[in-house]
Amino acid sequence: MKLIDLLNAIDIHQSKTSESDAALSTRAGLSKDAIRNWRRAMRDGRSVGLNTDSLTKITSALTAGSLSGASEATDIRRVEYGEAVAADQALVSVFDIAASAGNGTFVDEYEAVAYTLSFPAEYLRHITTSRPENLQIISVKGDSMNPTLFNDDVVMLDRSKQSLGYDGIFVLRLDETIHVKRIGRSSNPGVVKVISDNRTEFPEFERPIDSVDVLGKVIWVGKKL
Repeated sequence: MKLIDLLNAIDIHQSKTSESDAALSTRAGLSKDAIRNWRRAMRDGRSVGLNTDSLTKITSALTAGSLSGASEATDIRRVEYGEAVAADQALVSVFDIAASAGNGTFVDEYEAVAYTLSFPAEYLRHITTSRPENLQIISVKGDSMNPTLFNDDVVMLDRSKQSLGYDGIFVLRLDETIHVKRIGRSSNPGVVKVISDNRTEFPEFERPIDSVDVLGKVIWVGKKL
């Protein structure tokens, strides 16, 4: 993150709260003159290394200030994922994996964030009440979910929604492979139906609920034209 972006975030915060550099530095758990020294370095054209610890502390202080009502959240710039982000925007992680709309995709690890996408916060609130950190975007491979989902579509899943007590489209781990499938009710207790929308080529099947690892519910889809 660039120093100028951080100072811009601090300026907007201070314009609403009248909090001084010294007070904000102290509240963030930094030295009393930390922010003032950053400003001097910027003015003098000197390089300043922002370590992760300092960045985390000042970010937490700015966020706490906005949430406490000391200023209007819509006017404050927040620092997330190492970037300065307008408060009316929300960042969602994009993972470099694909959920199979077919016979399954083997995924050994589910941790690699490729990049983030910015969404208008108000638009995101219309989609879900979940916090952005609960949301993830992955791609779709295969044609078993046609015509709802097509190959190379991207889907947003809500990791906080892992109950199969509701019908819907979920990203599932079945036998160590990742699938995107519709879930339906079964007449057998403790069992769910795993359904492909392309039922002609991909018949539905049943699985015990306790054998299905739910990664999240699909709440949004993006398509290429």
